[in-house]
Amino acid sequence: MYERMLNKQIVPTEDEIREYIGEKSIENMNSIINAIGKIFKINIELKFPYGNNYGWGYRIGNEKNKFLFNIFFERGSINVMLRTEIKTEKEIEKHNELTEEGKEYWKNRYPCGNEGGGWIHYRVKNKKNLKDIGIFLSIKTKKEIVL
Repeated sequence: MYERMLNKQIVPTEDEIREYIGEKSIENMNSIINAIGKIFKINIELKFPYGNNYGWGYRIGNEKNKFLFNIFFERGSINVMLRTEIKTEKEIEKHNELTEEGKEYWKNRYPCGNEGGGWIHYRVKNKKNLKDIGIFLSIKTKKEIVL
């Protein structure tokens, strides 16, 4: 379970992505994209980035094509990957709003940059996880993103 689409030679169609991740994950992905799309004019690109272990996914960037996050396709799920920092008082307050699961993802992040930064790989399995994604995106973008 949660295998990624790792065949770089075959570009998946929208129907193949839908079948692979499932209808609930399509709904969750659309919720994330729609919420960020209310704040930014976004660019969505189907990509196979970062080597052979990440697989196919969407790269989401803002109107200046600045990277915001990736959504990787997993069997029966999606995985949101983003980099953020939690340093300011406001960012700490937002962090405190995370669910216990969200706090675990932050605790287990891949460290990057300054002491308070890192990469999060959050597997979105249900609608409850969307709240955490909204909080992490709010911290990253410094905009209120509600999911």
